[in-house]
Amino acid sequence: MQLSPSVSLESSPSLVDCLEVNNAFAFAKISLFGGHIISFCPKSDQRERLWLSDKTRLDGSKAIRGGVPICWPWFGHHVDSQFPAHGYVREQLWHVTRCEDTGAGTEITLAPETCVGDGFDGLAALRLKIIVGQQLKIELITENIGNSSFSYNAALHSYFSVDDIQRTRLSGLSGKYIDKVAQRTIATTPETYIFSTETDRIHLVAAPQVTIEVPAYSIPIYSEGHDSVVVWNPWIEKSAGMSDMTKQGYLNLLCVETAITQDKILAAGEVHRLVQTIG
Repeated sequence: MQLSPSVSLESSPSLVDCLEVNNAFAFAKISLFGGHIISFCPKSDQRERLWLSDKTRLDGSKAIRGGVPICWPWFGHHVDSQFPAHGYVREQLWHVTRCEDTGAGTEITLAPETCVGDGFDGLAALRLKIIVGQQLKIELITENIGNSSFSYNAALHSYFSVDDIQRTRLSGLSGKYIDKVAQRTIATTPETYIFSTETDRIHLVAAPQVTIEVPAYSIPIYSEGHDSVVVWNPWIEKSAGMSDMTKQGYLNLLCVETAITQDKILAAGEVHRLVQTIG
């Protein structure tokens, strides 16, 4: 597949291959290991939107910590503990099926080496469409190519860069959420959404827009095709216990994930798009 003029391939014997996008609107970097966006920096303000761990491995030996991991065909832990958390495509090599520059930016479509894997019985085709423009638009497209329906879960598990998590607020969410830190109890979204401890919440709402707010700037996040928004920060103890994070890494990240957590049923021939747009 020939790349467009705004895209170059960064290749190294010891590191994963990456696509580097440099167009009139933004800079972005995409690892072909995992189909994983690891950077998006609009030229309008030169502010990096995505967080990437200083200790993450970019050698293909382990899923990347940060950026936008692709969770499919399940989210979180599988009911069978022998299967990896968040599915299997985030540790596959993806390839480019389309790459084009347009007046609105750069469009890249990727596909994993296979959609078949232990723990999932459906017959599916999976594509990831990425549009790098004034905004970053990500579409995870699942097509049922079999003769019977299947169910799946998925997420665009985005890590956002913040100056200080303790001075960060989140707006746009309301209603009930599942608190995974408190043994999956049901709680009500706080009116002032701030962070002072480990946070792992599944908001069971299809909120169309959530905004990360810090004193100097804000990051709007638009979602489509989802049934949940997941909010996560590991905080001090868990961050210190992760081999691919620094002890202070939690201070500069907030995960806001556009997700399907309630079993999306896809009929034979049906196509579904899970979309996140980052401003």
